[in-house]
Amino acid sequence: MVLRRIVVKDTGSIAAGYHADIDYAPEVNLKLKRIMAVETTAGALSLLFATFYLGDVPYFSPNVSLKIFDPANPEPIVFDLMHNAGVKLTMRITNNDSAARRVLIHFIYEE
Repeated sequence: MVLRRIVVKDTGSIAAGYHADIDYAPEVNLKLKRIMAVETTAGALSLLFATFYLGDVPYFSPNVSLKIFDPANPEPIVFDLMHNAGVKLTMRITNNDSAARRVLIHFIYEE
């Protein structure tokens, strides 16, 4: 794997029961290999859920817990998705916890 780019998106503070949307559209063709989620307030990722679209194509049905994208996961999920220039990736993070959460989402691309 030749690392090409790491894109970090900050959800900002997401109040309990609310959501935040993030998006990214690269200027060149890239291959998405991994997604990592880091919770900044020392809370658990298990009650944060995400939807994920690349263009109009959904990849989670209907959503997944961000816990599966924890960097400490011993078996990380590896994608092999072409992310073409100008195509928007969108992700909605929903907080089902009882306290506000802030998450940094890392999209890891290779050539």
